Amino acid sequence: GYEVAGKTGTSSIPLETGGYHEDLTIASYVGFGPVENPRFVILVKIDHPTVEPWGSLVAAPVFRAIASELFRYYHIPPSTSQQTIAREDTN
Repeated sequence: GYEVAGKTGTSSIPLETGGYHEDLTIASYVGFGPVENPRFVILVKIDHPTVEPWGSLVAAPVFRAIASELFRYYHIPPSTSQQTIAREDTN
């Protein structure tokens, strides 16, 4: 597998009159890879997601799909880190 690092985000959208929209969010995920020798950074930002409001459920899968294509496109070999292998075995 590949070792990447990233962080999810879910932000409330402020109202002009104060407070926040009850149903509107911004879902995000920013990450890079491979961890041991970074070759790319990806930011996924989804305004007003309709399925789920959370970055982990909406934006992270988009990051994964783009990162998978970049690993293939740039011919980046899978990680040989024992930590990565151990994590894959437990998931």
